[in-house]
Amino acid sequence: MAAINMYLFKQGSRNAMNNERAEEKFKKNYEKIFKIRFPHMDTVDKVIRLLNEDQLEKLKTVLVKVLIKRKVFYKFRFLGKFYLVAVDGTHVMNVKKSHCEHCLHCTSKKSGKVRFFHNVLEAKLVCENGFCISLATEWVENEGDYDKQDCEQKAFVRLAKKLKRDYSQLPICIIADALYPNQTFFNICTNYKWGWIVTFKDGNLPSVWKEVLCLKKIKGKNLRKSRIIKDGKEIYHTYTWVDDIDYHGVNLNWFECAEEEKNSSKRFVYVSNFKVDYRNVLEMTTAGRMRWKIENEGFDIQKNHGYGLKHKYSRVSMQATKNYYQCMQIAHMINQLFELGSLLQSVLTAKQTIIHLWKFMLGEMRHIILDIQELEESSRQRIQIRYG
Repeated sequence: MAAINMYLFKQGSRNAMNNERAEEKFKKNYEKIFKIRFPHMDTVDKVIRLLNEDQLEKLKTVLVKVLIKRKVFYKFRFLGKFYLVAVDGTHVMNVKKSHCEHCLHCTSKKSGKVRFFHNVLEAKLVCENGFCISLATEWVENEGDYDKQDCEQKAFVRLAKKLKRDYSQLPICIIADALYPNQTFFNICTNYKWGWIVTFKDGNLPSVWKEVLCLKKIKGKNLRKSRIIKDGKEIYHTYTWVDDIDYHGVNLNWFECAEEEKNSSKRFVYVSNFKVDYRNVLEMTTAGRMRWKIENEGFDIQKNHGYGLKHKYSRVSMQATKNYYQCMQIAHMINQLFELGSLLQSVLTAKQTIIHLWKFMLGEMRHIILDIQELEESSRQRIQIRYG
């Protein structure tokens, strides 16, 4: 609980949390709210090093399933049915050579120096309103004797098994970057009956690109245009698509969005197992572009906004690092339920930011003895929180 609260309070390190714990009023307020004493973070670390890494991920899964059952994400489903799950990896930390036997490593071509590091692969449920909830985690790490190092592609096979095991009945649409258009990914999604939309770069699957370029000339009617005004600027979108492209027995559907404004232009290209038409091409493109939410609302928030993802919470124990990481995912989920809810949104202004409110909350915990009767009365009130 203390490890999760370190991230709930966005302290970013065990030392920072110990500094809060040293404040007498903070300790008393913590006991009033959570009905337990706040332990020293060195004691927490001893427990975290011993805890089996699967236990906290199981806890995370139970919490997510409660939210799904209560239809918190129901209104944000893709095509009225599918939950969008973004898959991506991120760099967690650089380490010394002697850190553990699972470290990844690479050699600089310029200096010849060997760098040791750890990466993690995430499957996160993403929604238009900003939700980015961890569903499953898989570490990219070397095991025993190996010819080739572990990589994101190999880790995805393991992640997919975990995702299917824990959410076997959930209608899922995987959204991923240009690393994923390959036969292994297509077969996994087909076997698990998942939908998918993946970024498609010019170098991906040359035979498919060749067929796309030929069929685009024939299927000239597969076209839709739109115009929007954003921040006072006119933005024009041109959508084109080509359906039913065979790739080694897998049926692919290709679509592209060309975006133009006054001084710039962009292209967004995807392949999917969903059939594309005039009615759904806008929603398909929006879903494909939501892959960036795992970067922005997920990894960036956890690295640069108080959670300290790049911080070494344990310099000697990889097992502890994994457990701290799961505590971070649980805390981030809880904070999102508060930060994106209607109760908080109603008081936020351009000048009153979430960062300011968190500082204010910690100030209250440090300097004011909270009224326990007022807290208990508040906890008994029935409230409804909406997510728009």
